[in-house]
Order: sequence, then C-alpha cells, then structure tokens
Amino acid sequence: MGEFSPQSTMNRRTFLQLTTGAGLGLALSPVPFARAAIAPESLFKISLAQWSFNKSLRAGRLKNLDFPQVARRDFGIEAVEFVDQFFADKSRDAAYLKDLRSRADGEGVVCHLIMLDTNGPLGASDKAKRAAAVESTFGWIDAGKALGCRSIRVNAYGDGTADEIKARVVESCARLADFAAERKMDVEIENHGGNSSDPAWLTAVMREVNKPNFGTLPDFGNFPPTVNRYDAVEAFMPWAKAVSAKTMKFTPDGGCEETDYFKMMRIVRDGGWTSWVGIETGAANADGEAQSVRLTRDLLIKVRAEQARCAPLFNGRDLDGWEKVEGGEWDLKDGVLTGHHGRGWTTNPEKSGSWLSTRKQYGDFRLEFQFTVNEKGNSGVLFRSAREKNPSFTGYEMQIHDSPGRPPTKGGPGAIYDMMAPAKNVIRAAGQWNYATIIARGAKIVVEMNGERIVETEQMRSLRGYIGLQNHDDKSEVKFKNVRLEEL
Repeated sequence: MGEFSPQSTMNRRTFLQLTTGAGLGLALSPVPFARAAIAPESLFKISLAQWSFNKSLRAGRLKNLDFPQVARRDFGIEAVEFVDQFFADKSRDAAYLKDLRSRADGEGVVCHLIMLDTNGPLGASDKAKRAAAVESTFGWIDAGKALGCRSIRVNAYGDGTADEIKARVVESCARLADFAAERKMDVEIENHGGNSSDPAWLTAVMREVNKPNFGTLPDFGNFPPTVNRYDAVEAFMPWAKAVSAKTMKFTPDGGCEETDYFKMMRIVRDGGWTSWVGIETGAANADGEAQSVRLTRDLLIKVRAEQARCAPLFNGRDLDGWEKVEGGEWDLKDGVLTGHHGRGWTTNPEKSGSWLSTRKQYGDFRLEFQFTVNEKGNSGVLFRSAREKNPSFTGYEMQIHDSPGRPPTKGGPGAIYDMMAPAKNVIRAAGQWNYATIIARGAKIVVEMNGERIVETEQMRSLRGYIGLQNHDDKSEVKFKNVRLEEL
C-alpha cells in the first residue's frame, strides 16, 4: 500500500497483494462495500477515526498516507478523521498535505477533521506554554484547511483548579475560533478525560466562548463511572460539531457492551445531527482493529436502518396531516410545536377537551417524541383514541405533568392515565426537554422516558385509533419536537 497512488493503474491481484503487504489483514469482498454506507440526508453518515488503527499505525503496518484508501476500499467509508500523532511533523509541510489530500480525493473520501494531541496544553498556567499551544494549533487549523477538513478537535488540558483551567481554555479557544472562522472552519473540544468529561464544566466553556464555530465533539466513552454517558452526550449535543462513536467490546449479537447504541443514537438524532459519526474503536491489539471497525460500522448501519423506519409526523412547516379537536391554539416554529390556550378538559369520559389529532388512525406503532411543559403545566400524548367523547378514555393517554420528584401515580408523569402508574417518575424539571417512546403492539403497551422503561402493560380497551397531543388548559404550555412514528 505504501507505493499506491490514486493515479496508478492497479488490477485486483496487485491491490490484494499490496493490502496484504500492509499487514492489516483486511479482506476485500468481490465487490467493494461501495456506497452502502451512504445515508439519506435526514440521517447520519459514517466516518472513520484514525485512532481505530492506532496500534497498526504505531507498528508501521499502516501508513498515514494510506489511511483514506483503507477507509474507502476495505470498509466502504467515505470520510476520515485524522489524528495528528501520526503525522505530527507535517502540519506545515505543504507537499505532504497536498499528497494526502490528493490520495483522499482519488478515493472519493472526505477529510472531515483532525484530532489534536501534540499541540500543547491550552489551559496551561505558564503563559508562554499556552501561547505556544495556540500557535501550534493555528498551524494545524491551516493544515486542516489544506486537507479540506471541516474542523479541528482540541483538548482542554492544563494545570491548576478546574475554574482556573476553564478560564484559560476559554481564552485560548476564543482565539482559535476566531482564527478558524476566517478559514470557514470549526474548533471543538472532545470529552477526553479530566475536566472535559464533566458535562457541567464543558458546557460552561461552550457558553463562555459563545462563538458559532466553536463546539463539542461528544464521544460515547471517556466518562468516569459517576457520569451518565447518555445524559452527558445529550447535554453536549446543542454545541456538537462532530460525534465520536466509541466501541471497546462487543456482545455476541454485534452490539456494544458499554453503550446501548440504539438509545445513544436516538439522542444524537434528537440533537438534530445529520452529519458524520466517526467510528473510534479500542481493539486489544492490531490484529483485532479491522474487525472492531467492521462491527462498529455494521452496528451503526443497523441503527440507521431502524431510524429510517421511524419517520417524522410533522412536515416542519404546518399542521398538514393533523386536525384540531375542540379548539385550543397550536404554533409550529423551527420544528417546535407549541400548544397553549387549551380548554374543556374534565375527567368526564363522555366529554372531550382540546387536542391535536392525526388524520390517520394507527394500530401497532412505535412513537418517538420530545416534550417539555411549563411550571405546573399539564398535557399528554393520546393514542389509539377516538375523536368522539374523551380520548383519554376511549384510548389511552401517556400523562405529562410538571411534578418531578413526586412518587409515581396513575395521574403522574409517564402514567397510562387512570390505568397504570409508571415504575418511576423520571420527568425533568419544567422547561427541560424530555425524550419518550410509546410502543403499542397488540395488547402490549410500553412507555420509555429519558432512557428508562417505566411502563410495560397489556391492555385491551382499544387496539386502533388516532394519535393526539393534548392542549390541556389556558395556564399550561406544552412543546413537542422530533415527533416520529414507525408503523409495526
């Protein structure tokens, strides 16, 4: 592989020989994996982080210049994420960068980002060290621009207290963001151990830098046991400039032992992410690196196929496909649906209040959505309901109510209203977004909220009907977004 260039003419036998010569042991199928990794525009795409082959690179079994070819030809992956450690002396080597860019272009591979580890501590107390780290990073930003990268990942290392390091990192990153903005590039910090793996600390850095081209690189790993990785990634997603799909060990069925990828990628999707998600594996040795990449790639493809089946119920512009019942007001702006000035709700099974109903009826389905409600607000998600009488009683209502921390009840958050209390009350404080899923298949009903299964029951009251969003009263304001449905 070291002799390969995009312009060379190479038959299949020669390519196989060169691949084997590189020592990776990467098997090529008769037809390359080709474009099967491409995603619809509304879903994420798959990239490959160079760190996945760090052991092969250190052992000389793979050269940095050949990495784009390996990504494309052996894995069907069309974007790469470099690590500066493997070409640390090349940030200002124009000829080398031109060669690397040419090889990537020749394979149809996007150079997405460079992860920096050799640029120095941006939070150092020594002003000269800090300035040198910033200056070194400037060079890598220019190198990224030469390669066609979108962004540069930096670390938030330094000495001193957490607050002292934060102040210095904010100062350094503000300078880097301004420099990168002139080159139409982004700068991001990864949760990479230490303070950066503390969601409160890193989100505070984001707020203080407060520049549109500065953000986070949420990594699914790199958290201490005391930090909930799902909540942390959710906290980072509003600032995400890249996403790192970390895997270390795999289950017999191809899942990831340490992270539920269906749950995690739901959070990434709810965060609005439709760009590259970088595979970053931690195989035990060089011989296992290729298989770890394949398993992670296949897991991401499986997740994406499930996501593709769950389609938006709102077009993002208006209420096409929905009908108001018994009044109330609904506004749809920037993908967020807001219900207010609701009226008419009672506990009388014969009388309906105001709600928004699908025009279509559904039987078996998976419904995903996010919601938030104001202080002391009340709402609900109706399903398998009729338009006549009270839809909470003709079908079912998953209750929404601003009562965090209270014991679970049949009328509390997450309950199947008046029928079954949730196992836990996991609703967040008023104004915070919650994510939930309702699965109805035959008599079985499952409710999940904020990553936990809180209801699992069998009910025969209704097996088919409308899906609805409750607009409860003139003091309640409820918001919904990312409302998606898969018919089962």
